[in-house]
Amino acid sequence: MKANILRFVIGVIFLIVFNVLFFFLGGTERSDTEWVCYGFIHAAYLCLLVTPLFCNAGKGETVLSASLYLRALFYFFTELVIGLGFIWYNAYNPISIVWPAIIQGILLAVFLILQLMSVLANDATKASLAKQRQERVYIRSIAENLKEAMRQVNDPTLHKQLANCYESLSNSSLESFPETLDAELELENAVNTLCSFVEQGDTSQLGQQIQNIQVAMKHRNQAIRMARFS
Repeated sequence: MKANILRFVIGVIFLIVFNVLFFFLGGTERSDTEWVCYGFIHAAYLCLLVTPLFCNAGKGETVLSASLYLRALFYFFTELVIGLGFIWYNAYNPISIVWPAIIQGILLAVFLILQLMSVLANDATKASLAKQRQERVYIRSIAENLKEAMRQVNDPTLHKQLANCYESLSNSSLESFPETLDAELELENAVNTLCSFVEQGDTSQLGQQIQNIQVAMKHRNQAIRMARFS
C-alpha cells in the first residue's frame, strides 16, 4: 500500500510542476496551438504512466519490460521537447495549429504502433518462456522419479541399466509439441509402472520395464524430430 502511494505521488509531481509553470508563466489565455501542445505533452506522460500495466515482473522477463519503459521514456522526453519548442516559438511568432498537430499526432501514432507491437511480441515471448518452464518441469519430474527408483535397486545390473535410462532421460529434449503428447504419456506411464514395481519390491519385472522406458524415449525423440520439421 505504501509503495502504491509513493508511486502515485511520484507520478503526479511532474503534472503539478508542469501545470503550475504553464499557467503561472502564461496564464489561462492560450492559443489553440499551445493547447494542442499541452494536450500532447500530457498524453505522452499518460503513456509513460500506464506502461507498467503492460509489464510483468516475472522471472526472465525483465528485459521485455525494459524495452517498453525505454520507448515510453524516449517518446515522453521527445514530445516534451517538441511540445515546449512549439509553445515557446508560438509565444513570439504565432503559428497555425496544423503543423504542431500533424507532427505531434504522427509522433504519438508511431509510438503507439511500436509499443503495441512490442506488447504483442512480448506476450508471445512470455508464452514461449512459460511453455519452456513447463516442459522443463515435466522432464525433470519424470527423471527425478526414475532417479528415486534407481536408489532403491540394489542389483548392480539393473542399477546400471536404470542409471543409463536416467542419464538418457535427463539429456533428452525439453521441447514438447501436441504431436508428442502420446509418446510423452507412454514414457510417463512406463516410468510410473517401473516405480510401482520398485516400491512393491518386485524386481522380476524391472528388466522389461526398463526396455519399455527406452522404447518410449525412442518414440518421443522420433515424435519431436517429426514435429520440428512438420
